[in-house]
Amino acid sequence: MDIPLDKWLKANGRKQTLPGDKWYADFASLLLPAVRQSALFKKRGTEAQEQATLALTLYFRDAIAQHGGWTRFAQLYRQRYSRALPFYSTDETYVDDEINLEDIALVLWTQAARPALHRPDDYTLFSPEDERLTVLSGVAYDLMDASFEDAPIIDTPSADWMEGTASLRIAATPLPDARPSAHTPAHALRCLEHSDGYPLLYFADYAELCRFFTGVLGWEDKPSNLLPDLAGRREFVIYANAKGMLLAHSVAACFCDGHNPLYNPQRAADEGYTLFCQPGRCPFDLLKLGMSLGLLPDARFPFHHGKPLLQDNWDFVARYYLGEYYEGD
Repeated sequence: MDIPLDKWLKANGRKQTLPGDKWYADFASLLLPAVRQSALFKKRGTEAQEQATLALTLYFRDAIAQHGGWTRFAQLYRQRYSRALPFYSTDETYVDDEINLEDIALVLWTQAARPALHRPDDYTLFSPEDERLTVLSGVAYDLMDASFEDAPIIDTPSADWMEGTASLRIAATPLPDARPSAHTPAHALRCLEHSDGYPLLYFADYAELCRFFTGVLGWEDKPSNLLPDLAGRREFVIYANAKGMLLAHSVAACFCDGHNPLYNPQRAADEGYTLFCQPGRCPFDLLKLGMSLGLLPDARFPFHHGKPLLQDNWDFVARYYLGEYYEGD
């Protein structure tokens, strides 16, 4: 089974054929059987197999040409984090203008670990250290290495095909000042006065939250005024700062905070990663504050080495999975 030239052109983000396109379409067709037979993609559908093959071939052509979607991703990542790649350590054998085993592994990781598309919980986790990924990376590297000297340079750059590129362009903004100002909303001021200036408040259930709304914030005790959509929710966190008051539910158990009686280390270990991966699960400013204060030390991916892989790459993980919710309101 071959990769048709039109699919290769579409993956590049253009319709016009250029010199070298047929060579790369043929290379993709050479690579496709290895992807289809791999333990990583054998049980996946034809579309997933072809998409992974096209991604690997795009990486190869970009590495040869030193421009295109992979190059933009790599440059943005290095500018953002001052290192070459997420998840993978690189040493003196890693060369920016060559093909690299670690690059190939990351490309394959993006094909296996997918952000949510239709529902907030419709995301896919995958370990960047999975043995199946490692084996296929080696096979793909060997095929690229054997063809490296023959691979043509295509002058027109490929489109932004690398998943996560757009999120790397989102500017990181500082957290709001914890100190109130003349423009701080009244409800945030009352929160900070109640907590002696500490930005976080914790509430076990909706009834406790409503008592705070009426008794401390002075809200009118009418159901319509007390965020009735939250009835039935539990484990609330309020984050108050000079900008205002942010409220999240179902996350308090994850925050290892001396002010938090709801902290549950086992649940924090089991559920903490969802705050970084599930859009809408936790407001990003609260997540960022939690990481900056060291309040989410238990968060880990649910696979081997899951804690360092998440903790050491949390900002990239959040960008990758949260999409528009990263730095969103």
